[in-house]
Amino acid sequence: MNNKLRLSYGIRVACRASFAAAVGFTAMPLVAAGADVAASGPVIEEVVVTGSSIAQRADQSSLPVTVLTSEDIAKTGYTAITDVIQQLPAMQGFLTSSQSVNGGGGGQTTATLHALPGKYTLVLIDGQRTTSTNLNSIPMAAIERVEVLTDGASALYGADAIGGVVNFITKRNSTEGDLFYNSNMPDQSGGGSWSAGVSKGFGDLKGEDGYNILFTFSHDVQNKLQASQRAVSAQGAALPFSVGGTNYELFAPTSNTTPANVIISKLGVVYNPYLQANGNCGNANAFAFTDTSGTYCKFNYAATVQDIPSSVRDGGLLKGTFRVSDKTTVWAEAMVSQFDMVAQYAPPAQPLPVSPTQFPTLWNAYVVPYLQQNNIPDGTVTSAKLGYRIIPNGGRTDDWGYAQRHISIGFDSTTFDWDISGRAVYSHTRSTDTLAGGFTDFAQFYAAVASGAYDPVLGSGESAIAGATLHSQFTESDTTIREFNLNAQRKLFDLSGGPSVLSLGAEYVLTSQRVIPSALALSQSGYSTQPASLDYPIGGSYGQVPYEADRSNWGLFGEWLFPLRKDLTVNLSVRYDSYSKVHSDEVFGVTPDPVSGLINQIAPAELGNTFQDTTFKASFRYTPVEKVAIRGSIGTGFRAPALSDIAGALSFLGSTAGSYPCPFQGSVGCSPGNAQYDLIGGPNGLSGSAGLKPEKSTQWTVGVRVEPLEGLSVGADYWNVHLTNQIQSSGIAEQVGFNNPQQYAGLFINPYMDPAGFETIAFEQVPFNGGEAHYSGIDWSVNYRKDVSFGLLSADWTGTYMLKQDYNNGPGLPALTDLGVYGPDQQVVFRVLSQLFVTLQTGKWRNTISAHYKSGYRDQSYSAGDEVVFLRNADGSLGAPTDFAGINVPSFVTFDWQTGYELKKNILVTAGIKNFTDKAPPLSSQSGGGGNQIGYDGRYYDPTGRTYYAHFNFKF
Repeated sequence: MNNKLRLSYGIRVACRASFAAAVGFTAMPLVAAGADVAASGPVIEEVVVTGSSIAQRADQSSLPVTVLTSEDIAKTGYTAITDVIQQLPAMQGFLTSSQSVNGGGGGQTTATLHALPGKYTLVLIDGQRTTSTNLNSIPMAAIERVEVLTDGASALYGADAIGGVVNFITKRNSTEGDLFYNSNMPDQSGGGSWSAGVSKGFGDLKGEDGYNILFTFSHDVQNKLQASQRAVSAQGAALPFSVGGTNYELFAPTSNTTPANVIISKLGVVYNPYLQANGNCGNANAFAFTDTSGTYCKFNYAATVQDIPSSVRDGGLLKGTFRVSDKTTVWAEAMVSQFDMVAQYAPPAQPLPVSPTQFPTLWNAYVVPYLQQNNIPDGTVTSAKLGYRIIPNGGRTDDWGYAQRHISIGFDSTTFDWDISGRAVYSHTRSTDTLAGGFTDFAQFYAAVASGAYDPVLGSGESAIAGATLHSQFTESDTTIREFNLNAQRKLFDLSGGPSVLSLGAEYVLTSQRVIPSALALSQSGYSTQPASLDYPIGGSYGQVPYEADRSNWGLFGEWLFPLRKDLTVNLSVRYDSYSKVHSDEVFGVTPDPVSGLINQIAPAELGNTFQDTTFKASFRYTPVEKVAIRGSIGTGFRAPALSDIAGALSFLGSTAGSYPCPFQGSVGCSPGNAQYDLIGGPNGLSGSAGLKPEKSTQWTVGVRVEPLEGLSVGADYWNVHLTNQIQSSGIAEQVGFNNPQQYAGLFINPYMDPAGFETIAFEQVPFNGGEAHYSGIDWSVNYRKDVSFGLLSADWTGTYMLKQDYNNGPGLPALTDLGVYGPDQQVVFRVLSQLFVTLQTGKWRNTISAHYKSGYRDQSYSAGDEVVFLRNADGSLGAPTDFAGINVPSFVTFDWQTGYELKKNILVTAGIKNFTDKAPPLSSQSGGGGNQIGYDGRYYDPTGRTYYAHFNFKF
């Protein structure tokens, strides 16, 4: 094949046309039907684009691929991969940094296309699978550009690419040196960041040297932002607001506080001895509250958390490419990164049972007097509970660590008219959770309370529990991928539009995972093989079990390109995949021994089912007239359950994120009013019909792109994805279960003995195959380039309009949706996301203004029985709880400005302002769906505010 751009290490690249979008859409050049390409301008090279394995002319590609070059990224002002990717209009539903503040993020940020769950977006590095979808682990300095395929690609990449692909292309074949420093300085205190790095290449691969070696290194720092540092979040869970002339207050503090409340469940009574004695709650973040249970204290946890956690990243890339002969090159690359995020949230809650035999001193001091004063006969009440929180030891702090090692070797060669490439990949991620404050050792705490050295009801003797704060590694998990890939392609025959090319490939992947909890994390699991200690970390997700599992899969794939005419190209792809059962070295039973009450370990076993499937994709590109192109595709996909969906064991997950009325009134495990209950979670390792089935998908797209004027390009793509047997990996959402307890009665354990020793109610969350899900929408882009008398003017407007997003939890069940509303899974899908970049290049100056738009939505609603939204009296006090339909969150626009100046040929200085109007996030009525922030939704809006930034680049 002539004029083919061969990259020696086999990455996928995309050709950038003169009218291509600066941000959001890289269009392919439009050529008149039947025109002679060579006669119409420069020869268009053949390239390989993400989503295809065949090198072809750029004008023939039928794929909706977005390309972000280093220049495009610089215009955004962002210096972290997470920010760059998550700002794209096609991205929503991803994990954000704020969700690591007790929102299940675990230090990760992810990419998610078109609001499909993140597991359907495949993340690649140089076209290779990695062990982590955590964008935080990818160093910006190593990336040359990013390619985003917004169409399903299971027929090429396999099961994980139902929604699309994000391919990070690392730097290549460069001898240039680059030294950079970036600084981001918010207008208000907190939330600043900076980064610095260097890259340098040696050797000319195509010249006499015959080799190229490139290395990069970068160091990135993000400072924390406390909720108290921004007005939008400082009031936490005591948030006054007004709608339609009516004054309300979202009041969602918890009844676990210091000094502790006394809860007598049998009488439906709550009171606070410290409040009764002192007239206050003894804590700046606690409020006196009165309801039918009594007058007691509630703790405003959301005022104590972080809006943005702090983090540090060190990352580097070393890549070597060597020309063995004119027809063969070999290459090797290693990318390493260490990412640490420190996330802090509220001090741990620790309800304590008290009775004549459990903490009898507390029973006699604070329960007996109440019973006597209220003439409660002896023996009527035999137990009570303290609603307590360990505020003296500070907020719970997790240090999430991610060490990623990605190593690959490969070759590219031409023999007997076949272009052959192969690679071997080893990718490993070690993630750790280290307790770094606030979490407290139960045994030490218990001893201090039992001895009387610490009184949780009066809050006296705090020094006795100070030494119980934990600073140790809690859990470790390791994920490893070993991939072997071989691809061969050649021209078979010529058609009217060019050579027909066949590509054949084979792939083998072995994935293994290991989870190693610490002794404290293992305790209280109920399994006979775990430590017999009754100790556990207060505030942590203890009761865990270890597991080590692996699974292999192999695939065969083929792709065939048919340039039927100069104006019509058709591409066909097919793939066969086979997945083995999951092999687990540690399999646990589910039925306790009737004598010991413990659950015994079973021998290693093969879990789940085997999965095989064939997927296909057919696509076309048609240019019926000059400067008009039509493209489309249809394909199928499937996704096998994840390892963690199948291997492991049921374990205690801690308490619910929200507070709920008792789901079974009158049960012994009930708490008065709204309270947090327990969660239990784990895998579904069953086989046969009781086991998990693979998810299936059908997706199709159709799009058009036109150039009505010189320099103006307009395009739109309609896309549609239909999923069946969708796996809900985290089980039924707690909000759904607690709001429909009769429907999901089989998932409740009532009563459930909390590891702390008191009876409560637990909700079981395990993976299951749900029903169907539908996603559809339109991606658009408008790109304009114009040479004006004083420079080059460019404008790029891209966006996504969601037409449909719905799902259900099983056949015959009603459809649920998050589109334009706060959905039952505590998520929101925006109807419209878009951004506009306008740039003027004048000599050595470049000025860019950008706008970022989100449509509005209806936020979380409440009933009066939830006791979350209250009417607010004229004097500012709380009135009665009320039904509330949710805040209408308005549409939201922010503006950025950037100015760049080429000080010298090799020195570029850039300064800018993000959100230069200092627009605060819109008010939100959500109370814990995406983390512990209240007042705004940190999953969708940045609380940092106006931020000044400066970038310095020196090339050598």
